[in-house]
Amino acid sequence: MRRMYIAILVIGLALGFPFIAIADSSQAELEVLRRIANAAKHDANTDEDGCFWFCSGFSLALGGGCLLGSLSLVSSYSYRPSPPLTRLVGKPPEYISVYIDTYKEQRRSDAASAAIVGCALGAATAGCLALIGVSPWSTALQESTDKYGHGVNVVLSGISRVAVIRNW
Repeated sequence: MRRMYIAILVIGLALGFPFIAIADSSQAELEVLRRIANAAKHDANTDEDGCFWFCSGFSLALGGGCLLGSLSLVSSYSYRPSPPLTRLVGKPPEYISVYIDTYKEQRRSDAASAAIVGCALGAATAGCLALIGVSPWSTALQESTDKYGHGVNVVLSGISRVAVIRNW
């Protein structure tokens, strides 16, 4: 009976060791892939210009409401720039594949997040301006005279005022 237990133990260990080795190698491989992905995310975050996407979303939503604001969202979701090739020189193909995919996805995600925030704040600002009666996209023409009696047309455009002098 004791020999049978020893035989079962030996067979079990002989069949089990390859699976343990595979599990260890896959864990090590996952750790390497995780490090590559973290490096790509870090590089993408340092390369991303979130201010550009925020301002594009804000200005388009403020100037044209939801229709123009959605243009910045569409362009930010389709934005997937490649990383600089200097970061990939001398790296193995697996590294390059994981790095490029992660880098592109992170840049797209950052651009989309900034554009969404900018679009939401731009739409909220346009809504507040509309509530108080100031429309950033409408213009009104007001005629008046300057101190010399010349006719002056003042164009009131949203918040800014531009004077156009005529009839000299």
